Amino acid sequence: MHNQVIQWLLDGDASIQYLTHTSLLGCNASVATSLQKRIEREGYGKKLLSCQTETGHWGLWYYQPKWTSTHYTLYALRQLGIHPEVEACRQMVKRTFDECMLPCGGMNLAKSTMPSDIAIDGIFLDYAAYFCREEERIETLVAYLLSQKKPQGGYSWNHDSPIGDPHTTICVIEGFLSYLENGLQIQHHLVHEAVQEAIEFILAHDLFWDDDKRYQKLTYPHYYHYDILRFLVAASRFNYPCDKHIRNALHWLKNKEKDGFWELEYVHPGAVHLMYEQKRERSRIITCKARSVLQTYG
Repeated sequence: MHNQVIQWLLDGDASIQYLTHTSLLGCNASVATSLQKRIEREGYGKKLLSCQTETGHWGLWYYQPKWTSTHYTLYALRQLGIHPEVEACRQMVKRTFDECMLPCGGMNLAKSTMPSDIAIDGIFLDYAAYFCREEERIETLVAYLLSQKKPQGGYSWNHDSPIGDPHTTICVIEGFLSYLENGLQIQHHLVHEAVQEAIEFILAHDLFWDDDKRYQKLTYPHYYHYDILRFLVAASRFNYPCDKHIRNALHWLKNKEKDGFWELEYVHPGAVHLMYEQKRERSRIITCKARSVLQTYG
């Protein structure tokens, strides 16, 4: 069955092939790069890149309309594993810094004057560190995010809240992980410590298990939304030790397996550039993520 599932994954989109080789099969760097460069020329990656307009934006602006905006399209391309040197992505990251960075170090992707949204900042850091690791303003953004940590280790879009929320916290965790994984070093120790504290904040709240039924749905794309599988992927990327909460979540994930596969259970509503997969059908994206998590935790 294992070989059958792997072959099914490798029959999928170029991005799925790349993610399967890198997260499940441990391919060497040259094979990974070769697969990665196909993403911009085929399937999902090619489709998303083709939606860029003459203004340089996807959608109308950085955050308008929501799921087809520049922000979420760059995030989608990063999640697919497109090669980080794709110039269209690099140029728009630099332009976002030029046009949207606030004096505080956060980002405002809206057309109106408003405070930085920490969840959006976390997502932006995720793809900025991926596409433009040499960009010095990344360190300014990271310092700002570190300054926004709540006493319990979480993060919130609400600057006045004394406690974090799961959506914002998972976005910041992923942004920090991208910082660490792409070799940025200036604030390495502080970022590493912040990731651990943020993971422990979510664990201390029992993964927010019963706060929203959607958290237990296998979902893609997740945008800024928290869910249990998204947390497990982040924890496994950080090599966080398996505790009772993670063990329970792994049991939950295994129970959703159907003959070696996992289905897509939920899609957040809204206009999109493309539908990756159909609900209630076997999902290559979810299956690859689930198997990677289970492989990491043995």
